[in-house]
Amino acid sequence: MGNKLAAYNAQGAIVAFYDTIDSPAPEGVTVAEITLEQWLFLLEGQANGKRMALDASLAPVLLDPLPPTRAELADSKRAQRGSALKATDWLVARHQDEKLIGNGTTLTADQFTALLKYRQALRDLGDASGWPSVDLPAAPLFVTAIA
Repeated sequence: MGNKLAAYNAQGAIVAFYDTIDSPAPEGVTVAEITLEQWLFLLEGQANGKRMALDASLAPVLLDPLPPTRAELADSKRAQRGSALKATDWLVARHQDEKLIGNGTTLTADQFTALLKYRQALRDLGDASGWPSVDLPAAPLFVTAIA
């Protein structure tokens, strides 16, 4: 095993590790030599959610993660909304099937209307003021009691 090398970008973020013997850095890659202890320190920090970087003197440092971008927040909120809709799909399908069969329904007409309004509120969430930093609407109590 040779000396450890940390490859970094223009902002100082570490983008790869190399070893002078086992895995030399490709030509043209900007690297800084680090000790085995520093390498282990960086790997442990990354495993705990930190970002690895080099400071101005090329010393290894750990930084807090960057906050999510607006696009990432929106993607996450859309995924939550999709999960909430999917979680109630079966209730809608069961109610419609029961109506077609004609032997009565598990949900009352008022409960089914509340379920449909909840699902519509989920679909309308993207138009809400403050999107994507908004809360999902609360599911009707009977939905959470069934799930």
